[in-house]
Amino acid sequence: MKNVLLGGILCCTLISLSPVYAQKKVEVPKYITNIEGVKEYSLNNGLKILLIPDASQSNMIVNIVYNVGSRNEGYGEKGMAHLLEHMLFKSTKNLGDIKKMLSDKGGNANGTTWLDRTNYYEIFPSSDENLKWSIEMEADRMIHATILQSDLDKEFSVVRNEFEIGENNPDGVLQERILSAAYLWHNYGNSTIGSKEDIERVKANTLRVFYEKYYQPDNATLIIAGKFDEKKALQYAGQYFGAIPRPKRVLDKTYTIEPAQDGEKYVELKRAGDSKNVGALYHTASYADKDYAAIDALGEILTADPSGYLYKSLVETQKISSIYFWQPTVRDAGFIYFGAALPNDKDVKETKELIRTELDKIASTKYTDQDISRAKAKIIKQIEAVKNNTISYAVNMTEIVGAGDYRLGFLYRDAIENLTKEDVQRVAEKYFKANNRTVGIFIPSKDEVRVKPNEYTDEQLSALIKDYKGKALEKEAAPFEASIKNLKQNFAEGKLSNGIKYGLIKKEIKGGKVQASFRFPVSNEKDLTDKSDIAGILAQLLKTGTKTQSKEQIQDRLDQLKSSINFNFSRQTLTVNINTYKENFKEVMGILADLLANSTFPENELTKTISEYNTYLESSLNDPQAVAFTEITRSTTKYPKGNMFYTPTIQEQIDAFKKIKQSEIVDFYKNVLGGNNGVGSVVGDLDAKTTGEILESTFGKWNSKAKYELALPTYFETQKLDKDIITPDKENAVALGRISFKMDRNSADYPAFVMANEMLGSGGFLSARIPMRLREKEGISYGAGSFADIPITNNAASWSYYAFLNPTKKGAVETAAKEEIAKAIKDGFTAEELKSNLTSWQNERKTRLGVDGTLMELSNNYLQYGVPLEDYDTLETKIKALKVEDVNSVLKKYLSLDKMTSVYAGDFNKKN
Repeated sequence: MKNVLLGGILCCTLISLSPVYAQKKVEVPKYITNIEGVKEYSLNNGLKILLIPDASQSNMIVNIVYNVGSRNEGYGEKGMAHLLEHMLFKSTKNLGDIKKMLSDKGGNANGTTWLDRTNYYEIFPSSDENLKWSIEMEADRMIHATILQSDLDKEFSVVRNEFEIGENNPDGVLQERILSAAYLWHNYGNSTIGSKEDIERVKANTLRVFYEKYYQPDNATLIIAGKFDEKKALQYAGQYFGAIPRPKRVLDKTYTIEPAQDGEKYVELKRAGDSKNVGALYHTASYADKDYAAIDALGEILTADPSGYLYKSLVETQKISSIYFWQPTVRDAGFIYFGAALPNDKDVKETKELIRTELDKIASTKYTDQDISRAKAKIIKQIEAVKNNTISYAVNMTEIVGAGDYRLGFLYRDAIENLTKEDVQRVAEKYFKANNRTVGIFIPSKDEVRVKPNEYTDEQLSALIKDYKGKALEKEAAPFEASIKNLKQNFAEGKLSNGIKYGLIKKEIKGGKVQASFRFPVSNEKDLTDKSDIAGILAQLLKTGTKTQSKEQIQDRLDQLKSSINFNFSRQTLTVNINTYKENFKEVMGILADLLANSTFPENELTKTISEYNTYLESSLNDPQAVAFTEITRSTTKYPKGNMFYTPTIQEQIDAFKKIKQSEIVDFYKNVLGGNNGVGSVVGDLDAKTTGEILESTFGKWNSKAKYELALPTYFETQKLDKDIITPDKENAVALGRISFKMDRNSADYPAFVMANEMLGSGGFLSARIPMRLREKEGISYGAGSFADIPITNNAASWSYYAFLNPTKKGAVETAAKEEIAKAIKDGFTAEELKSNLTSWQNERKTRLGVDGTLMELSNNYLQYGVPLEDYDTLETKIKALKVEDVNSVLKKYLSLDKMTSVYAGDFNKKN
């Protein structure tokens, strides 16, 4: 389900002026309302400001949303909104190079474009300086972007590469074709990424006209969320945005209304690929429409695993491998889309008819109170999960603002909470008619009851939200400083009776949320031979039923508790991740205990899971990215087949899954799994004594019968190799290079290597050498960079670079990447580069420390490997003391093109 949820808002007032804006009196934003902690303000120029303070965060986000997307594009402009988004990361007249500034500051920044909106956001550690800079920068690029033809000449090929990456996804391309056929006139039928030809041919002056029309304060919403000074936020907004005059132009309203569909439409797409997919689309409602929430709930009722009607009739019977739905959050009348994946041994045309037969039953099915209750619980859980993660909340609010107004998110939630069986039955009967479904030919018939979506005017929308007040304000979470010192002050550790070590990080999280992550290593390298696939599938089956509860009952209860339990098995470790709330923690851990002690692994669930996995893998057989990353690992390691560290080919993985037996799953579960060598960390406002008791009850008697020994990877020296893999008729290609060497995180060279990697390919906002050369200077790659894998427990380390490209650019990408690596090894970096990248690296680490997942990772590494929490700060101290000569020496010591294995995957027979 694609469901973008509620929004949030903050507070502000004023500070000293920068010279650029000093000539204008600072405007004080006007307070409008406070709805459930979302504080709304406005400026005279029409800018809407939403503040969502959360003192428990250590990060802040500035997110600006413009009400312009692909819906607003005209003839010859397809993809213009998205292309403009890319161009706004170039430069402005007042501040200069945006990407360099973002790179220097570290943190996390991005921009996205969709049907009704475009947004830009920056996530930084909380500080007045970061707050001020983000607001000033967004105000400057609102009206002062340079949009140079020279920048556009390079960027269009980057966007084209992004387009080509999407063209490699069969399900995604099928969606686009179905949407195109479903809509006669409305722009929702067009891909947001646009027409490749329009992207390549548009001129900078044309793009500027589009920019000056839509990038104005009266067409924007500024969202500030997290931990920040509200008075200063308002002051900066008034200072920088308030200086922008209200535009004289009047934005014309879009007025295209999609007519009622008058017959079922068919699309047949024939392209190279390895997966079979079926899609179906029905025209439905806008986000503001009262029917939207009921349609969302119906989508869950139909597709949820394991209770969904379509899931039971199509997936459980193994007619298809998987099914999903999504309904976009949009301003105008939208759609609901169902996507199904098929195993390769199924006939796609026969299966299409089976799916149509089941879809035809939607309108006549009599839905139950249990159906409604189950769907409501799941959706409300999702709403609460997003609302209580303030940074994600601010980003997700983008869609709701694009759909008309942030308050629509609250109305959607209220509608879900008040949903009745009659509401769901009504929308099922209204929208789910064959003549409102896309698949292709005109069929004359008499007495057709055609579906015509409602139009919501701006006036109707305003009336809908005008007097909305929301619910009572929730208790604000206490501040939590993002520092190792504060982490240690709020950290308690304990040990269960069977030896499991655990850590409790006492931290108030918005909404009383609690998160936990556990690692349970088992067995040994010898005894786990040929069992990796069994363990991996087992982890996916741990929620499919126990001796006391069915899969459906387990999922229903977790949804009612607004909680989730997820399992994963890799090499020799079972990982368990939990998201819940303080009041539900004990019960959720009780459910987990039942799963670990009493799972039954039904045969039909094993068959379905393997079918779903193999269908996905079959779709990857000719995918350049999957092929390249698999091959680079196979080419640089030489483990025997069956070893836990062995990397199988995609086809080997498919064949191995097909051979798994239920008895093997049960044997591994009973004789190998266990927690007595495990560790775990919990984050939340919990009592230490009670938490220990709950963990003891959950894990205290769960022990493995297998002998445990930590398995360590073997070091394999890489050799110089350039390998091409042809993936026919694929629009995108991938380049990968890898060099292996001996190093662990205790090595004296580790700090210097971290910074060498930062400057060469992983650091900043596309400002390290490899991405700067390939993307920014030459425009031959949509994404390029590097990453290092330096272990904690052994010395089998590696460094890799990557690039995504058009197949015809292989030679240029290979040359540019190797030249940058060779130049760095030969000539080294400059002191200025080190200084700049050090700042961004520090900011990125501080941002990461404000994420609960990082806190749990630090705790688990301490508990499992004895890595002191202080090492996080110690590494920074060592890196700050580095001289550029140290970094250059280490880079030359460990990296050599004579030892780099390179893999290139794509259709390199393409001529253009």
